[in-house]
Amino acid sequence: MTDTTLKPVSPAAARTRLMLEGPIVPTMLRIATPNLAVNVILIAVTASVDAHFVGRLGLDALAGLALVFPLLMLMQQMANMAMGGAIAASVARTLGAGKIAEANALAWHALAIAAGAALLFSAVFLLGGPLLYRLLGGRGAVLAAALEYSNAIFAGAIAYWLLGALTSIVRGTGHAAILAWVYIAAEALHIALVPLLVFGWGPVPALGITGAGLATVLSFCASSAALAIYLASGRTAIILSLGTARFQRGQLAEILKVGAPMSLAPVLNNAALAALTTYAGVLGATSLAAFGAAVRLEYLLYPLNFSMGAAVLAMMGSNIGARQFGRAGRIAWIALGLATCFMAAVSLLAIAAPGLWMGLFSNDPKILAAGAAYLAIVGLAYPFVAGTLLNSAFQSTRQPQWPLTAMTCRLAVVLLGGWIAVELLQSGLIGIAVVTGLGLLTMGGVLIGAFRLFAKLG
Repeated sequence: MTDTTLKPVSPAAARTRLMLEGPIVPTMLRIATPNLAVNVILIAVTASVDAHFVGRLGLDALAGLALVFPLLMLMQQMANMAMGGAIAASVARTLGAGKIAEANALAWHALAIAAGAALLFSAVFLLGGPLLYRLLGGRGAVLAAALEYSNAIFAGAIAYWLLGALTSIVRGTGHAAILAWVYIAAEALHIALVPLLVFGWGPVPALGITGAGLATVLSFCASSAALAIYLASGRTAIILSLGTARFQRGQLAEILKVGAPMSLAPVLNNAALAALTTYAGVLGATSLAAFGAAVRLEYLLYPLNFSMGAAVLAMMGSNIGARQFGRAGRIAWIALGLATCFMAAVSLLAIAAPGLWMGLFSNDPKILAAGAAYLAIVGLAYPFVAGTLLNSAFQSTRQPQWPLTAMTCRLAVVLLGGWIAVELLQSGLIGIAVVTGLGLLTMGGVLIGAFRLFAKLG
C-alpha cells in the first residue's frame, strides 16, 4: 500500500519555491521592504547617531569624524553592495539549482573572503591612517580626532565585513524580514552605547570619539552574532555548521570573479561625486552649499534602489540556478519598471517642490534658489538612476564588466563635462546640473542598453 501522506514543506523550501514560482511583484516587494529598513539604518541612522554625539565634543572632533566618514562608507559599500551582492547572487543561484550542500559550503567561503578583506582594511588604515588623513587635510586636533575614530572603526573592520557577508547570505536565501529586525535591534543597542562610551557613566570611563567608533563596532558584532545563530538554526535553506566548512578554490572564484571587480564600483561613484564637488567649490560658497544639499537627494536614491536590487539578486539568482531564464529576465525588467516609477515620482517632487528638500538644510534665500535651479535640471535625469538596479541583475548573471563600464562612462562625462561647464562656458551651477544629469542619463542608459543586448541569462 502506497503512503499518500503529504509531507510538510519546510519554511526554507517554501521560500525558494516562492522565488521560483510565486507572483513576481508581491514576492519582490516582500523581499525589498525589509532591505529598505536595513539600508536606511546602515547608511543614514548609524552615521547620524555618531555625528550627533561626537558634535558635543567640539568642532575638531566633528571635523575628524567627517574625514573618516567617506572611507567608512566606502568600506560599507564594498562589503554590502559589491562583494555582498556577489555573495547573495552566488548563494541564490546555487539554491535555485537545488545544490544545498554546495550552498552551505559557499557560505563558509563568503565568510573567509570577508575575513581576508577585513584584515586588509585593518592593515591599510591602522598603518597608513596618519599619512592618509594628512593628505585629506587633517592637521592638529582634527587629525588626532580622525585617527582616534578611524583606529576604533578599522580595528573592528572584521565586524563590518562579517555582517556584510552574513547579511548577503541571508539575502540570497530570500529571508529578508529577519534582517530588518536584527538591524533595528542592533541600532537600538548602538544608540544606547554611543553616549555611554563617549561621555562615560558610573564605572564606564569616558572614551571620547573612540567610544563612538567602539559603539558602532560592538553593535555590528551583535548583529553578526544574531545572523550567525539564525543561519545555524536551520530556518533557512543554508545551515551554517562546522560540518559544512569545506574549502575549494572553485567556490572562492565563484564569489571573487564578480565581487572583486564590483569592488571598484564604489570607488568610481565616489570619484564622480568628488569631481562634481570640486567643480562646485570653484564657484564659491553659495554654489557649493546649494550643490552639497541638493546632491544628497540623488545619493539617497541609491540605497533605496539597492533595496529593490536585493530582491533582484535573490529572485534572479534562484531562477538562473533553476534554469528558468525567461522568468529571470522578466524579474529584472519588472523591477526596473517599478524602480523607474518610483524615481519618476521623486523627480516630479524635486522639480515641483524643491523647497521641501532644500529647506531641510538651509533657510538662506540664495542657497534655496540655487538648489531649486539645480534640482529642476537634475531631477529630469532621476528616472535613469533606476538603471543602477541592473547592477544587481548583472551580478546575478556574472557580468560585472557592464556596471563598471556604465560607471566609468559617467565619470568621464562628469570630468570632461564639468571642466567644459566651469572653465570654458563658465555656466555656473546650472552647467554643473546639466553635467550631473548627463552623467546619470549616460550611466543608466548604458546599463539598460547592455542588459537588453548582452545579458547572458543562460
